[in-house]
Amino acid sequence: MRQGGNVAMALKTVLERIRRFAMPEGEVAPREIVFRQEGEMRLAPDAPWRPFRAEQRMAGDALDFRWRAWFWMAPLAPFRVIDAFENGSGRLAVTALGVLPVARGRGLDFDRGEIQRGLAELPWRPFAIGRMPHVIWESPNGRTLSTTYDDGRVRASADLEIDDTGRVTSGSALRVRLVGKTPVETPWRGTFGGWRRFGRVQIPTDAEVAWILPEGPFPYWRGRIVSFPEL
Repeated sequence: MRQGGNVAMALKTVLERIRRFAMPEGEVAPREIVFRQEGEMRLAPDAPWRPFRAEQRMAGDALDFRWRAWFWMAPLAPFRVIDAFENGSGRLAVTALGVLPVARGRGLDFDRGEIQRGLAELPWRPFAIGRMPHVIWESPNGRTLSTTYDDGRVRASADLEIDDTGRVTSGSALRVRLVGKTPVETPWRGTFGGWRRFGRVQIPTDAEVAWILPEGPFPYWRGRIVSFPEL
C-alpha cells in the first residue's frame, strides 16, 4: 500500500510542477489550438536539410492532432504533407504539387507511431497533460511522466522528461521506423527549448526530433513556432 501511495504522490507532484510552470495563473482549457511552424527536414542522415512551413491543429481534450505542411525538395518542387491522428486512427498523405500521390501511412504500427508523436508533443498543449481520455499517466521517479494510450484497439507509450522547474524537456519512445520496407523498432527522441509565454500558457517554441541509431543520433526534423494563440 505504501509503495502505491508513493507512486501516486510522485505522479501528483510531477503534474503539479508541470502545471505551475506552464499555467502560472491557473488552469486554461481551450477545446482546440492552431499554431504555425517553420523549420527544416531531411530524409536520410546524409541528405541535405530542406525547408518546410506548417500549421498544426491540436485538440485540447483528446489526443487528436493534424499537422499540415509544405516541404520543398527543390525551389519549385513543393510536397504537401498531412500527418494526423484523428478519431482513433493515424493518417499520412504526401502529395507532390498538392495533387500527385507520393506516400501514405496506414496500419496498426503507423497508428502507434502517430499516437507516440501526439504524446511526445504534449508540451504544446500542457492543459491536456494528465487529463486525456484513454491515456494512463504514471511517474516512476518524480522526473519522468510515462504516458500510455489504450483505447482497446491500439496501445502505445511515450515518456516525457521533466526538469526541476516543471519544463518538459524531451519526449521519447520506441517507435517503428521503416528500413527499406522492413519495420524496425527504433529509439526515437524529441527535445524542446525556447520557452515563451502566450497569454496564460508557457510553451517551448523550438524542437528537434531524431532517431537514435546504432551509429549515433539521426536528427531529421527541427522547427520553431512562429505563431501561437494568446490563451
